[in-house]
Amino acid sequence: MRKKAAGANRSGVLSLGFVVVSNRSYGNALKGTKVYYEGKRPPRLRDDGSIQFGKNMLEALQKKLPGRMKWILTEKTDSIAEVKGVTEVRTSLGVLARMGSEKFERDRDVKNDIVQRKLSTVYPSYFVDPPPAPYIAGTLAKTLSPGVSKKMSSKDKEAVNRFLPEYFKTEAMSSVFLKASSQIESLRELAADILKEIDSAHTENWWQSYIQGKILLIQQGYIRSIEKMNIAIGKSKFPDFSLVTHDNYLDILEIKKPDTPVLKHDSGRDNYFLDSEISRAVIQLENYLDTVSRHSDAVRSYIKDEFELELKVVRPRGIILAGDARAFISAKQRDDFRLMSQGLKNITILTYDELHTRLNNYITVLEQFSAPVRKAQKG
Repeated sequence: MRKKAAGANRSGVLSLGFVVVSNRSYGNALKGTKVYYEGKRPPRLRDDGSIQFGKNMLEALQKKLPGRMKWILTEKTDSIAEVKGVTEVRTSLGVLARMGSEKFERDRDVKNDIVQRKLSTVYPSYFVDPPPAPYIAGTLAKTLSPGVSKKMSSKDKEAVNRFLPEYFKTEAMSSVFLKASSQIESLRELAADILKEIDSAHTENWWQSYIQGKILLIQQGYIRSIEKMNIAIGKSKFPDFSLVTHDNYLDILEIKKPDTPVLKHDSGRDNYFLDSEISRAVIQLENYLDTVSRHSDAVRSYIKDEFELELKVVRPRGIILAGDARAFISAKQRDDFRLMSQGLKNITILTYDELHTRLNNYITVLEQFSAPVRKAQKG
């Protein structure tokens, strides 16, 4: 078992000593690796090269810093430097001590959690509710990476929905304000763009592409858009465009143009009824809803395989986006439209101006959230 003592040279600079790893738990990959120390040998560095967190540190450093590397234990210094082609990583004993303290706290929490959960199982009359799993600091920061929402299960999303309201009431408020401030300008530009495009002449295909690309920003509450579901089940037809809500339900969206006539007038009875194109869209959407409901297992499996989402295919809703209610010229027209839209089973007719209004309402809410931050910044 080789080791070399260290001391100070004539200039007062601490020389390096080392111990060679021979501890079996370190594995063959680390066997023979030198663990260096600066000055006096650390009391917890054993003759076989082992020290608490030593194996983990060496594995992490060798993975991050391939090539010639020295791990050096020091009294107070934490640094990484290149010296004559060798990467010297200095780690203070204080850092290792803090790691040890954190491990002790986590181990205690884990043990207490195991005990409480087992007691609730063995003695359910006395220990009714098992405790929640202990939270380890930093877990969310590592977990909430881009794209993680696509991998979240329905239980994950339900837990997040329960957690966020309380979080927003406390520490999160300032971060929410700042995020709201950063979103407002881009959403204002989007609202202005929608209004401009509504008054322009575009084809139905153009509007379908436009809405599909922006719907998650325009309409809050959706977490994913799904284009045509390529499911082969006999001659069944599936919708070209669907949306997943924040609580993992399915909405099916049928997109028409803003200038699509919505109502026709019955002059004999002075009533309004749905225009023929909207009536056809209603029938088509009802067929889609029926198809998706009848093949709910296949739809659920398809979306789970393709998008890693646990979907609830229960009474999907249909939305027809068409027309512009600003063209209604009378209260009677507006009232009849509201009655017909709300009278359809599981289907809503949404006009483009209403979609624009919803976006503006959301911007107003964000402005209310960000107002305290702006006031504090000015103060």
